Amino acid sequence: MKGDPMLATHVYFNGQCKEAIELYVKALNADVKTMMLKPDREDLVIHAEILIHSQLLMLNDFGDNDGDSKSGGYQLAVSFGSEEELKAAYSVMKDESTTITPLQATDYSPCVVRFIDKFDVRWAFWVQA
Repeated sequence: MKGDPMLATHVYFNGQCKEAIELYVKALNADVKTMMLKPDREDLVIHAEILIHSQLLMLNDFGDNDGDSKSGGYQLAVSFGSEEELKAAYSVMKDESTTITPLQATDYSPCVVRFIDKFDVRWAFWVQA
């Protein structure tokens, strides 16, 4: 799947992400692909990816820097095959948007940006590592 563009749902759990993942594994036979815990608080998930019926669901405990989700607990996450593709799409959408996380590299991607567009929709763009 690396490099193939896709749209994924990303859900915030405000401190209950590990519990939610356990439930989804038990109830839906979800496959945990990735789970990264916050180093100083291993009860909090900073990034997780699970497959439910072969579909990707991204999850974590943090909606904003303060740990609470303010836009309904979701975001639309779009992967790109390259940084150039990501930056081109972001340049079109960034006008009148609110930046949550500026363009940067992370442990799970060479380029990520998170923002709320002018229609109050939360987005995360990332390049698959």
